[in-house]
Amino acid sequence: MSHSKEVAFTVRQIKPYSAKVAVYGLFVVLSTLFMMATALSVSDFLKLLFESETPVPTNSGNLISQALETLYQWMIAQGKSAALWLFAALLIVLFLFKNLFGYLSSVIAGMIRNLVTRDIRNKLFAKAMRLSVGYYTGKKEGDILSRFGNDIVEYDENVLTSIHTLASSVVTLVLYLLMLFYIDARLTVVVLLSMPIISVVISSLSRRLKRKSKTVQDQGGTLLSLTEEAIRGLRVIKAFNAIDFSNSRYQTLNKDYTRRRTAMLRRIHAASPVSEFLGSVVVVAVLLFGTVLVIRGGSMLTAELFVSYLMLFVLMLPPAKSLATSIAQIKRGRGCVTRMLDFLEDSSVEINDGDKRAITHIGNINFEAVSMRYSESKGQESNEKTTILALNAIDLQIEEGKTTAIVGASGSGKSTIANLLLRFYVPTQGRITVDGVDIQDYSLASWRRRVGVVSQEPQLFNDTIANNIAYGMPGATRRQIEEAARIADAHGFISAMPDGYDSYVGDGGSTLSGGQRQRICIARAVLRNPDLLIFDEATSALDSESELQVQHSIDTLLEGRTAVIIAHRLSTIRSADQIVVIDKGKVAERGTHEELLAQKGIYYRMVTNI
Repeated sequence: MSHSKEVAFTVRQIKPYSAKVAVYGLFVVLSTLFMMATALSVSDFLKLLFESETPVPTNSGNLISQALETLYQWMIAQGKSAALWLFAALLIVLFLFKNLFGYLSSVIAGMIRNLVTRDIRNKLFAKAMRLSVGYYTGKKEGDILSRFGNDIVEYDENVLTSIHTLASSVVTLVLYLLMLFYIDARLTVVVLLSMPIISVVISSLSRRLKRKSKTVQDQGGTLLSLTEEAIRGLRVIKAFNAIDFSNSRYQTLNKDYTRRRTAMLRRIHAASPVSEFLGSVVVVAVLLFGTVLVIRGGSMLTAELFVSYLMLFVLMLPPAKSLATSIAQIKRGRGCVTRMLDFLEDSSVEINDGDKRAITHIGNINFEAVSMRYSESKGQESNEKTTILALNAIDLQIEEGKTTAIVGASGSGKSTIANLLLRFYVPTQGRITVDGVDIQDYSLASWRRRVGVVSQEPQLFNDTIANNIAYGMPGATRRQIEEAARIADAHGFISAMPDGYDSYVGDGGSTLSGGQRQRICIARAVLRNPDLLIFDEATSALDSESELQVQHSIDTLLEGRTAVIIAHRLSTIRSADQIVVIDKGKVAERGTHEELLAQKGIYYRMVTNI
């Protein structure tokens, strides 16, 4: 990815806050000017203060020097003791305003950083919601989550913070250089000639930081993914005595991550001492050259003004050092910018089809020679893709108001049918129609409002039961929520809970049993009052008692509705109006329970376990 693209990304994020940036720049300029005034004050004042005779205007030096000299003469005219107090008060005022404007500039910079990181988090989350379900297939969860955590933190600490430091350093250096040129141009040329040398040295140290940074960021995501995977699979790890294996794998990856990160940090931290040493060399050169100019005379550079020059030059060294360090830090942060841009610019998004017509009712559904292929990576470290044929030119009719059950072996393509009905994917070939109209002609949002789904893994959010039932329907009343819970046979156990519908379910519904979680998911589907209900292995993960409770809820819900039941346990679909057997991506058999048993084919063997 080009450097200009990364710069453009940051510029786009900061642009909405241009007014705040302008205020920040003003405060930096004011802070620097007050610091410069302090430096210019000291030498002239002390010279006039300790002269043995009453000082008189010399009318020599530059305009600033003359103006300050006039001010100090007035102070000394009040008496040397009073002049010391007046000058001390002046210095305190100058330092006060210098630090006040420095503080205000830092506050504004911090505000801009927080606003920018807030906006990026919002954009990343919005993008995550827009990405298709297929994007996440085969992706490492930790690697995706690191965009929201580590990458944003790295971007804030390395890029935004460094831009703040860089901007402040540039403004300060420009003002200092202008003043140094004004005092003595020849001496300042020596300073400028040293700058390219320092820049080349620092640049050589940080040239490889971007590539190293991206590698470190990628490995950090892998490390996070491995941690999450191990915690989720802890029962399996312990059951198979694989603790030592897991530790070894983690420690190997962590060792490599630490080694790469240490190598990167060595280059970053080398920028500061190297720039400081080179700056010290330049200070010595300026001291020697300036002393020669003062001794030879014939120049506006007096001994007192040279002292002020040296003070300004020494004050210029910290921002010069910060400038070099900031550039190195920004190069380090380019890796996380690249990763965030890759995520934000990924084209695997659901198309915004809000301009399409809305569907008002889902009637008869037909699959017309529908084929579906999935793409997946060959391996975690490989960018090559391979395709898997999930459905092969199937024809399927789902009649309005009737229940269609879909059965088959694992991997036969059953869940792909549910994914296509939910429009998580678009058929590779063929089309799906509703009353003769391709479902792709309807807007995605309006289609999903007419569909309710209950999946194998009940997904609940760490919120109240009422909010989980009303998820996606914020306008639902408590009466509607309770009615949906009654239909789902969930009202009884919800009412028995300490806070009823206002009880929190915990992370993923951890405070509830499997059957209770599933019935809340059914209530959520009921509340939408959908035209089409999809049950994707809704009872396969439950014990027998919970299955009976959930099945009772499902039977109540199915009356008079169009439903598609994808089942693993065949006992749950005996009464379906139509049973479709999928085998290797094709429709192998179809009919009622009795008709399929009479055929003594695949379904018969599944039921009788032959």
